[in-house]
Amino acid sequence: MSNTVISRVRLFPLLILFSAIALGIRGMELYAGFRVLGQAAIAQEESQQANNQAQNTDQQEADESAATEAASPPPVLGIRNQAEMELISQLRQRRENLEARAQQLDIQEQLLASTEKRINDKIVQLQELEVRIKQHLRLFEDAEEKQLAAIVEVYEKMKPKDAAPRFEALALQTQVDLVSKMRPAKVAALMEQMSPQKASILTTELATQVQPPKFEEIQGNN
Repeated sequence: MSNTVISRVRLFPLLILFSAIALGIRGMELYAGFRVLGQAAIAQEESQQANNQAQNTDQQEADESAATEAASPPPVLGIRNQAEMELISQLRQRRENLEARAQQLDIQEQLLASTEKRINDKIVQLQELEVRIKQHLRLFEDAEEKQLAAIVEVYEKMKPKDAAPRFEALALQTQVDLVSKMRPAKVAALMEQMSPQKASILTTELATQVQPPKFEEIQGNN
């Protein structure tokens, strides 16, 4: 019995050793398990954070894209926004230029119409003035004709001997005007009483002087 007790006493340290080794191995397994679980949790948390960050980035990009699309005008016929704005600006500038040109043409047309009206009014005034001048000239010619006729009548009634000295004292053009209205017989008698020199000068002037046509004759020819 004592041998059995001794044997049990000898085996007890071995059991303690084996138990300690088993506990150490179990502890190492537990540590390894906890470490794996911790790494998995950390990895899962990092993955969740990455997913959240990616979702936030996508949402931010989507919001910025929506804001940009809302602020930008819709494209027309596939033209880029910048090109479309430049085209609209050019068209607006061209329209303004055309409107300014049309306004300038309207002003020029009004000025031309006003100038044409002034010219027409001036033409009417000149025509009226021409009519008045013709009337005055006709009155003057009538008065001159009457005056010459009266002088001619006086010289024709005078005796040639008495009329010749007075006739020679007149200006040459006046002599021509009077003689052109006197009867040929009276002119011949008057020139017989004039000095040969005066008679020769008057004859030469009558032969070379050409009377201009009267205004009525010109009007009649037209």
